[in-house]
Amino acid sequence: MTFMNVRRKMKITGYIARTVLAIVLLAPFSLFAQDGNVVDKIIAKVDDKIILKSELESAYIQFLTSPQAREFQGDARCALLKSFVDSKVLLVMSEIDSVEVEPSRLDYEIQSRGQQIVARFGSEEAIQKAYGKTLDQIMNELRPSIEEQIRIEMQENNILKDVTVTPREVKQFFNRFPKDSLPLYSVEYEVGIIVKEPEVSDSEKERIKKKLIDLRNEALNGTSFEILATLNSQGPSSQNGGNLGFQGRGSLDPAYEAAALALKPGEISMPIESQFGIHIIQLVEKRGNEYQSRHIIMTPKPNEQDIQDAVGFLDDLRNQIIADSVTFEEAAKLYSDDRSTKASGGFFADQFGSLRIPADNLEPELFFEIDKLKEGEISKAQKVQVGADSQVARIIYYKRRVAPHRANMTDDYEKLKAATTQMKKSIKRTEYLQEKMKEVYLEVDAEYNRCGIINNQ
Repeated sequence: MTFMNVRRKMKITGYIARTVLAIVLLAPFSLFAQDGNVVDKIIAKVDDKIILKSELESAYIQFLTSPQAREFQGDARCALLKSFVDSKVLLVMSEIDSVEVEPSRLDYEIQSRGQQIVARFGSEEAIQKAYGKTLDQIMNELRPSIEEQIRIEMQENNILKDVTVTPREVKQFFNRFPKDSLPLYSVEYEVGIIVKEPEVSDSEKERIKKKLIDLRNEALNGTSFEILATLNSQGPSSQNGGNLGFQGRGSLDPAYEAAALALKPGEISMPIESQFGIHIIQLVEKRGNEYQSRHIIMTPKPNEQDIQDAVGFLDDLRNQIIADSVTFEEAAKLYSDDRSTKASGGFFADQFGSLRIPADNLEPELFFEIDKLKEGEISKAQKVQVGADSQVARIIYYKRRVAPHRANMTDDYEKLKAATTQMKKSIKRTEYLQEKMKEVYLEVDAEYNRCGIINNQ
């Protein structure tokens, strides 16, 4: 088998597993939620966990629309059913191993999935019109499924967390393949950035706080907080009168949560700062470890001087890097506000951790800036537009250009290491599941005997 065939097989297998994990969460929005003619039935059991035919068919339809379907050879329904069974085995074993899901993580995932659903439909009103349920009702129904998905992922991570590879194993993996089957890589670049967000002046913050205090006074004098939020709040919750619904402890910004929980129901806080802006908060209700609140948020905007101060800061930092007072990597980790590159010393990295990025994966605007630099050069600080009404300061380090080449141990070690690790994890996962399938009760409908799932335990 060639290197590319190995990578393709692992990619398809991974996609099938992700499809199966996701499909249960799409159930309320699937074809089968609206098609009354579909006759459902249980097609497999793993202990007390069941797999429905509708789930398999939904996953199959989703898989057929994916790019991976064109490369897949074999019985896709069998592959998907096997992945469903694998997930249920992992779920059963997570219960046996007492895997616990932190409430804060569950709340975060529910909130995140809810935002994805809203983005898909355009608004909460559109969701309610389509399904006759509010978003909160839908997310409460999905809560057990989301918790199961997290437990499956946690169990798998626990199984595979200790998998590592040595340089010798990477070399053995590399030597398995004929040289002419190794992938050809196009032009790649090593590029780093340091981003500095302008610090908002104290005078601007005070202006916002005064405005929020005025709104607080209006609410205390009888004006509806929800109406004030709808008219004035700059957050997405303004459409819902500032209401954030019930939230578990630890799911919102710590400063926001501390201020909200310090209130009695009906009370309104003075302005407080969080990482998202400045708020006034009204506590609605406390219920066990959950609380319901509404807020009005305003985001202070930096002025032109604040932006120029950020540019000046990066110009000074650039001079220090050029003078070897600090390395670019150290400076990025210490000062950059770009979360996606900060951990890698300011450098863009691909999914395998390699710092070499193909030209077509760089944003066009960034690529044009690189074209103005020489290898090893750091650009002067400049303002960059991010979003409709926000600017940051940025410097770019064009470290080097890597010419087109066939994969080799010297230039592509990180990518080969990632592929080796992925294969080793795949083998360990398969061995684990084969062992645990012998310990659980497993039943598969005769319609799927061709899949050999029970025979291959």
